[in-house]
This record gives sequence, C-alpha cells and structure tokens, in this order.
Amino acid sequence: MAATATHTDDHAHPPATVPEAVVDVAPIRRYSLIAAVLGLGVFAVGGAMNVGADEHHGIRDFFLAYLCGFVFWMCVPFGALLLSMIGFLASASWNILFRRIFQAAMRTLPVLFVLGLPVIAGLFLMGGDQSPYWWSASKWHGLTDGQKAALDKDAVDKFRKQGWDDTVEKGMVAELAVHDHTKPEAVEENLHKIHDWLSPGFFTLRYVVYFAILGTLAFLILKHSRTLEDNDDPAALSRLRYISGPGVVVFVLTLTLMVTDWVMSVEETWASSMFPVIFGMNMFLTTITFSTLVFYTLVRVPNDTAPPAGRPDLTAVVKDKFRIDVGSLTLGFCMVWSYGSFCQFMLIWAGNLPEEITYYLKRGGGEADHAYKYGWIWLSYFLMAFHWLVPFIVLLFREIKTSPRAMKVVTIGLLTVCAADICWWIVPCVPHASTWMHLPMAFGAILGVGGVWGLVFSRELTRRAILPTNREGRFLAAWGHH
Repeated sequence: MAATATHTDDHAHPPATVPEAVVDVAPIRRYSLIAAVLGLGVFAVGGAMNVGADEHHGIRDFFLAYLCGFVFWMCVPFGALLLSMIGFLASASWNILFRRIFQAAMRTLPVLFVLGLPVIAGLFLMGGDQSPYWWSASKWHGLTDGQKAALDKDAVDKFRKQGWDDTVEKGMVAELAVHDHTKPEAVEENLHKIHDWLSPGFFTLRYVVYFAILGTLAFLILKHSRTLEDNDDPAALSRLRYISGPGVVVFVLTLTLMVTDWVMSVEETWASSMFPVIFGMNMFLTTITFSTLVFYTLVRVPNDTAPPAGRPDLTAVVKDKFRIDVGSLTLGFCMVWSYGSFCQFMLIWAGNLPEEITYYLKRGGGEADHAYKYGWIWLSYFLMAFHWLVPFIVLLFREIKTSPRAMKVVTIGLLTVCAADICWWIVPCVPHASTWMHLPMAFGAILGVGGVWGLVFSRELTRRAILPTNREGRFLAAWGHH
C-alpha cells in the first residue's frame, strides 16, 4: 500500500522571502565588555602576583599567558575563512546559515594582527630572555667574549674527553647542557633549529607574510560573496569556488607553518607531524561552536524557550535539518580531534625519542614533580573526558542537536574545553615558580583578548542581515516544502 504524505498550509505555501533580519548585537557587546574588564583584571593581578613569586621569569609568564589568549582567538577568524571556502566547494547549507558570522569574523583580521604584536614585542624586549619562546633568548644567538671566558671549564673538559672538539660551538653546547639540565644532543638540536628557521627577525617577517596571505584570501572571499548576495550572480559563485579550491591548499600550508611557529616552537626539541591536524580540528571546533552560540543567542529559532524581545524570528527558515547538520558537524570535529590526538601520542610513544617524549612527560605524570605539582595530569584527564567522551555521547541525540537551549550549553562547554586545550599546549612548556597562578593568568588573557576582539566583531556583525536574502537564503526557507 502506497504511503501518502500529509500536506499542511506551511508545506503548500513556503516562505517566499527571507526576513531582512538585522540582529541587535547588544548582548555580544555587553558580554565582550564584561569579558575584557574581568579577563584583563585577572591577567594583570595574577601577573603581578606571579612576578612577585618569580623574579627571574615572572615577565615571561605574562607573555606566555597572553600567547594563549591570542592563539585561541586567532582560531575564529582563520577557522571562519577556511570553513567558508570549504562551504562554497561543498555547497553546504551550514555555510549559508553562518555566512554573516563568518564574514564578520574575517573582517576582524586587521585587529587580530594588532593583537599579536605584544608577543612579537616580547621577542626583542630584554634581549628576548623573557619571551615565551626559548629560542629568542640571547644565549642561543652567540656568546659575547665575556660569556665565552665564563664558560664552565669543568663541563667543557668533561665533554672534550667524550670526543667533543674544543671550539666555541662545542663549548657553548656543553655549558648550555649543564645549565639547562639536559643532554648535549638536545642542545645541538635546538641550535640547528635556530640556525635554520627560528630567530626573532625571521619570525616577525613570517608573521607579516602569513597575515598577508590569509588576509588576501579573506578579501577575495568577502568581495565575491558580496557580489553573489547582492546580484544573485552565478558567475560570482563560480569565482568563489575557483578561489576556494586552491585557497584551501594555500591556507593549510600557511597554517601549518604558522602553527609550527606560534605553538609548536614554544616547546624545546619537540616536533609532531600530527599537531597541525590537531590544531586544525581545535580551530574548526572553536569556530563552529562560537558561531552556533552567537547565532542561537541573537535569533529566534524553532524550539526556542521564551526568547527575549528584539531577536529576529527565523522559525520558518532554520529547520530541524539544518540544526542537526550543525550538531553533527560539531560531533565530527570532536571525533577527528580525538583521532589526531591519539595518533600523535601513539607515534611519540612508539618512537620513544628523548627529544619528543618530554612533551608528554611534562603533561602526563612521567615527570612527577612537574605534571602533578602543576596539575597538568588532571587537565589531561579533563580533556580526555570533555573534548571527546562527553561530546561523543551527548551529540548523538537528535533532541540535543535540535534544541537551541541545549546546544548553547554544549557550545559554551566546548569553547571552555578548546581554551583549556590551548593552555595545555603552551603553559606547561616551562616550569613556574607559582603552583597555581599560571593557569588563571592564561584564562584571564583568553577572556581579555576575547573581550577586545568581541567588541570589534559585534560592530562588524551589524553591517548586514543575519541571513542572506538572495537565492541561497530562499533555499533555506523553502527546504522541505512541496
């Protein structure tokens, strides 16, 4: 017996147009201002206390915490750019849903560039000795005559007996190995890195080049997106796809180098071919959860409970199908992050190289005085549970993915987890005099930088309606109608 579809007036008469919904961004401005004041206050007070506890590296911890804030918030504009290009290539409906949020985030790239300058300044202040990056310290860039004369003669003699040549280079390796309580092989590897790639001047030049490349891609995407939406121009859509194809390749290569510079090089002697994948998944997850939270906060959609006045009503447009897509995409990014993290751990464990395993010894309890004293082992357990297991269980349920209220709770939790993951990458790289202040400093910097960035983002979000009103927007509105 043939099944008969039940038709309603809503099915028979789909919405002809998408409402011209310009959102009221007052909530974002209010939250951004609170975050900026609270975060920068915690960052400043915690930093001052930390300087008092550690007179040698207190200023370094300022820069280290600020680096966490910058890296976290650079994920949103960069992730928006890459997801936009992927969305055009795949003709994805979520790209239409979050189009305005992605565009507003991409337009904040000049502000993001300025927000990264304090970290750049740290490479040059006080000879780079208080920078978060070990390779900027003056000891790695040659010794003065006075420093050469002050080399530990006993250490030089010791290593000379083991076959080391009596040269300034070998003497420098010997002295640094003793001073840093590490192996000469690790010191030599660090020297190779700074000679080949890592230096303050070259790092700064690459920073400008990275933003120039990604900024150009963002400019092209924004320009042709405007033409597509204003004129319903099929040629503009073709141009966007032609740009996005090679653009994705250029973006991935550029981001790999940028992640190596900004995050991976904080840890001495460590390298991982899987880490750019892990960073990319964390970037995607940060972007999609941030976009979902902003969207559900600013508009009214089906199943919304008691929405406040002033939020555009998009109940006829944002249907279950699109909300399920967003939830499933969030789940997918969590799973790929878990896969990449496991692969990285497995490969480093199997290789068992002294230069690489230190990364996990500091964070996983192998160095008990470090991992337990500073609590990194517990943060590792937290990430296992809430970056993978809990989202995997929760986001399997259709009721969660279709409920804006539930998804806002999930996205806030995942944004917190993504921020904790970045702190886990960066802060344990160096020992700290205080056993607790370094992590609040990092989260304070994340809130503070995010508040400043959010004020600019909210201004950009008011430029146009929250949903495209062209043929793409009408596609969303007509979905499911006969």
